[in-house]
Order: sequence, then C-alpha cells, then structure tokens
Amino acid sequence: MITRRKLVTSALTASGAGALAAGGAGRTMARESNSNVPAGLPLDPVAQNRAYVKMIGSTAPERVIFKTRGVVYAVEPSGVTALFGIRGAEQSWWRPLDDGSFHSFTGVLTFYTDLETGDFIDNFDNPLTGENVVLTPSFIRHKEGVIYTPQGHYFPSMKKLFPDFYKDKPLKLDWVRDGDRIRLHGSANLPPSLPQPNQESASIFADASEVLDPSLSRANATSSGWNIMAWARYLNMGARPGHLIWHFDALKVDNPDDLGLDYLTRGRAFTDRFDESPETDEGLTFFERRGRSS
Repeated sequence: MITRRKLVTSALTASGAGALAAGGAGRTMARESNSNVPAGLPLDPVAQNRAYVKMIGSTAPERVIFKTRGVVYAVEPSGVTALFGIRGAEQSWWRPLDDGSFHSFTGVLTFYTDLETGDFIDNFDNPLTGENVVLTPSFIRHKEGVIYTPQGHYFPSMKKLFPDFYKDKPLKLDWVRDGDRIRLHGSANLPPSLPQPNQESASIFADASEVLDPSLSRANATSSGWNIMAWARYLNMGARPGHLIWHFDALKVDNPDDLGLDYLTRGRAFTDRFDESPETDEGLTFFERRGRSS
C-alpha cells in the first residue's frame, strides 16, 4: 500500500479481535450487489481479485503500510459517548502464489490518544463508570496470513474450521467507478468464533488508472469505515448493555517514516518485530491464542 489503508483487522482489537484500518486481516470487500454491472471495471473474478489486492496491498512481494487514525465510541441504549482516539499502522507483507492468488501476512499496532490533544495515552477515566483504566495497545499479528483468491478471501485455519462460512464462490466486488475514481465497499469476513457483535465495514478509494494498469503492482489508496464489537475487557463494563464502534480512516503510505517519528519511536519500543513479517513469529497463531483465552 502506498497511500492506502487493508483498512483493519484493525478489525480485531486489544479487547479481543483486532481493527483496521485499516485492515486487516481476513476481510473481503465483496458481497452480493443489487446494482447494475459497473461500467469500466473488470467482471472476471481473477481480474477483480488482482485489482482488489492492488488497492489494499500489492501483487509484488513487498511490505505495504496503511497509516490509521480514528475514534472509539461507546454505544448504549441511552446514547453514544466518544471515549478516546486511536493512531496506528496496519502493515502487510505480500507474496504472489503460483495459482494467481496472493498471501498476505498482516500486523496491526494501534495506540490510544486523548480526544482533545491527540497525545498518546496509556490510561483514561472511563466516563461511563468513573473508573480509571489501563489501555493496552491493540497488537495483532497473523503468522498464518490471509489468502486472496478469485474464489474468496480467508484465514487458512478458519477456512478449515468453518468451511461453510468461507465457501468458495467467484469474487464479485461491490464497487463503482466515477471517472477515474474507484469506490469499493464491503464488510469483514471475520471468523464467527469471535465475541459478538463483531463486524467491520469499510470503503476504499483508488484511481482506476493505477488499479487497472498492468504495469503497476500496487495503487495509492485511502479508506474509511467502522468496526462494531463487544465491550473491551479492559473497560470493565460487565453485563452493561451496549457495544463499541471504532471509526477509522486510513492512508496508504510509501514507507514507515510517513507514520510519524512519535508513532515510529513508540511502535519500535513496544515490539522488536515492528519491521518484520509475522510469518516468522514463534508460538501460537492469533486464533490459537484466542481459543486458549476464551
């Protein structure tokens, strides 16, 4: 990604699953659409898959970075409350496969910020409970990666566990073209084992002249969307009715320096794997760890 987001798994958060910007991991921007056949866009699933990968990542073996930001809201029957901001990076390391598919290994690191100053924060006073709580950074790394094929996008382990949820089906992107601008919308194809509610919906934007140019391996892109998820454990909300919404926007950037020195310093201090692909991580996969903690 150059100025693009894979959006978020940012869709999986510190509370349990991950987010986006962001994201990543495992979402598919495809769904059945009631609209007419989009003009000026490929219909072939192979061409659509390649175009999608160029928007969220790259068809070449390289590292792609999305710069993310957003606001986390608490939604209760009585109203909506902004809690804190987020700043992060969704990185992915791409590898083309022999069958025309692509394998992406995604890492997301998100820190929290004060709503007024934008400064990084490690704790805050929860206005819903009056309790001061520690904010654990959202750090998600998918060592198994995500597979992008013309027949669907999926986490390998989750496709084995939930074959009916990740059925093979020719890719049909929900996208439109206005002049040279492509607008693509979709919802996350996240595993059904995650705490509910849990869904990511996002739109990503890029120029057709880059997306459809066969000489380019990636396109500049931006994105915006939201994640709906259950209360984060660190908020100590108990059985209180409600849920969280993470709203985000994301920009595909050229290199890590574009993330900002303050974020880079914090990110590299948080983990010595910041600049490394999750593919070589040791230990359990993200979903194996989730299974043990549930």
